[in-house]
Amino acid sequence: MSSYLRNDSVLDMARHVPLYRALLELLRAIASCTSMVPLLLPLSGESSEEEEEQLESQASVGTLLAKMKTCVDTYTNRLRSKKDKAKAGVKPDTSDQEPEGLTLLVPDIQKTAEIVYAATTSLRQANQEKKMAEYSKKAAVKPKPLSVLRSLEEKYVAVMKKLQFDTFEMVSEDDDGKLVFKVNYHYMSQVKNASDANSAARARRLAQEAVTLSTSLPLSSSSSVFVRCDEERLDIMKVLITGPADTPYANGCFEFDVYFPQDYPNSPPLVNLETTGGHSVRFNPNLYNDGKVCLSILNTWHGRPEEKWNPQTSSFLQVLVSVQSLILVAEPYFNEPGYERSRGTPSGTQSSREYDGNIRQATVKWAMLEQIRNPSPCFKEVIHKHFYLKRVEIMAQCEEWIADIQQYSSDKRVGRTMSHHAAALKRHTAQLREELLKLPCPEGLDPDAEDSTEKCGATPSADEALLHEPVKPSSSKDIPADFKL
Repeated sequence: MSSYLRNDSVLDMARHVPLYRALLELLRAIASCTSMVPLLLPLSGESSEEEEEQLESQASVGTLLAKMKTCVDTYTNRLRSKKDKAKAGVKPDTSDQEPEGLTLLVPDIQKTAEIVYAATTSLRQANQEKKMAEYSKKAAVKPKPLSVLRSLEEKYVAVMKKLQFDTFEMVSEDDDGKLVFKVNYHYMSQVKNASDANSAARARRLAQEAVTLSTSLPLSSSSSVFVRCDEERLDIMKVLITGPADTPYANGCFEFDVYFPQDYPNSPPLVNLETTGGHSVRFNPNLYNDGKVCLSILNTWHGRPEEKWNPQTSSFLQVLVSVQSLILVAEPYFNEPGYERSRGTPSGTQSSREYDGNIRQATVKWAMLEQIRNPSPCFKEVIHKHFYLKRVEIMAQCEEWIADIQQYSSDKRVGRTMSHHAAALKRHTAQLREELLKLPCPEGLDPDAEDSTEKCGATPSADEALLHEPVKPSSSKDIPADFKL
């Protein structure tokens, strides 16, 4: 039961309505039987303190059902908001009404959640005195304060989790009813030229996608995805992906503009990379300097039929994960068609290393330095906290990149370009260090934390000393005599 209740995709629920209606009927039966109600609560028993903490973190059947109710509530609210804010005189598309099964399932979930909540609440109240001693020992288990969290992973997830999915006012209407964009947006003209017809299927699908995104976006200190949608329009979104560890994109922040066309989901969403250095950098064979994203699931790259966008089974979350895992990879050089066959050869290895050197310096310049100096309004808080939490790791990473590139500066084949990349990387790293040192402690982080990586204005640790060590200027050996900037 728990495995089915963990499903946070309204789209998937709609495909298995009979299954979920049977499950809900079973839950109502359990809730009506006093002796079985404890099954809806967290399992109890004798266990160690550590095991009890782990048990507390596991959701009970009742809790999972409550979360499912929250998902469908969000879904119905999105649809209701869409209808309420429809322009006067604009007739919605009624050709594709919501499936009858889903229409019945949503109130069924809401009703069952209320029944289960009432039953479990009654049981808790009945056992309150009996469990009071146990609860007092646990001292009302609270989330660990950030100062106690030991690893960077724990800190990063704890701080960034609530920033993953949110709304932001990107577009509004002036007195004449014309659209006015408040942020730079690649698909501005498409939005303005789109018809006012409201597709029920599109609105319903976007509401389903929003619910899934709000709970399922990838999050870790090595790479995360953050999404912002417009406050009134779910078809207008922006995405920020942090480069995965052990790649030339590591710790960089890459921004994408997203628009869901009028015939969505019959057509895939439109996605454009905005982090291009003013259209001067091609970060990947699949990421053009004009922002085009080549990916089979977006139908912008030829691929096998099963890799193409499928209106019934494909989702925007799949698109985001594909960009994160199939494009921002460790050896992007081999993403170029035909280059894969040279993988493992001396020539292929040298070319890949040379390609990575350029991407690394571009990542520091445009996905780190420029993001700190001129963050997107939608992701300003995300960018600030990301670089503050990872500032020591980022500087160590840059130093490793510089050392790695410099060891190939004397290579006959790639020495000249590698020296160029090393010199550029040193310049960008020196500027990045200055910007990281100026970052204030973000609101919400404990300035009195004992952990030096969390403490604002504290005496730097050995690792943090990296932030204060200036990058040595490039020597004449690092740049060829005939090279000109």
